[in-house]
Amino acid sequence: MTCVLAFAMQKGGVGKTTTALSLGVALARRGARALLVDLDPQANLTQGLGVDPAAVEYSIYEVLLNPDQGAGFAVLTTAFGVDLIPSTLDLAGAELELAGKVGRELLLREALAPIHARYDYILLDPPPSLGLFTLNALAAADAVMVPLQTHAYAFKAMPKLEATIALVRKLNPGLAIGGIVCTMADRRTNLSQVVEAQIRAAYGDLVFRTVIPLNTKLAEAPAAGAPIADYAPSSAGALAYAALAEEVEQRYGR
Repeated sequence: MTCVLAFAMQKGGVGKTTTALSLGVALARRGARALLVDLDPQANLTQGLGVDPAAVEYSIYEVLLNPDQGAGFAVLTTAFGVDLIPSTLDLAGAELELAGKVGRELLLREALAPIHARYDYILLDPPPSLGLFTLNALAAADAVMVPLQTHAYAFKAMPKLEATIALVRKLNPGLAIGGIVCTMADRRTNLSQVVEAQIRAAYGDLVFRTVIPLNTKLAEAPAAGAPIADYAPSSAGALAYAALAEEVEQRYGR
């Protein structure tokens, strides 16, 4: 059964796209069939998989404009074991184009339905803001994955995300936070340790045991157009995402 996970946090710079990309590749390395969907006009996920947005024929933009055609026509096979529906700058104008469309929050759900059976995991990476693309991701998801930087400001953004999820339940009644990943953790500092403890105290078993460290290689990998599992397979970041993939499979199965 396909598990659709939306990566959401209404604050930038918390490692959301890195987590979606790295986890997707790590799941594929474990034998899972994974599809990554880039819903951000900046196309960072697309570029992080070595795909040039300017060179793609079809993207999530065309998918959202033609949901009745399904999403299969826009799926690319990457060199890293995962499939991708890429994003391009065209997506920036789609919100206005779709403003008057009835059911515009459900376009992604409709488009993905015909290809669910192809995958064990579909990972959705929307922008770090509440807009049409984030609403589409949340409406299409089985659960929300929250990359949460071990920093006070990120932790304080959680109530806003929870309020958004509550609103989206009108479209997707079963939606809930399915997991929280502590990211960019520097356990050498008291602040990082304190915030991680606060997160675990507040959310209990929702928080994965695996913690993603603050790691230079994780920051370098996107510029190289490769996931951390290929760019620096023995790095602390790559090992952490491999451990997270094992936990995700334990929680959601395959």
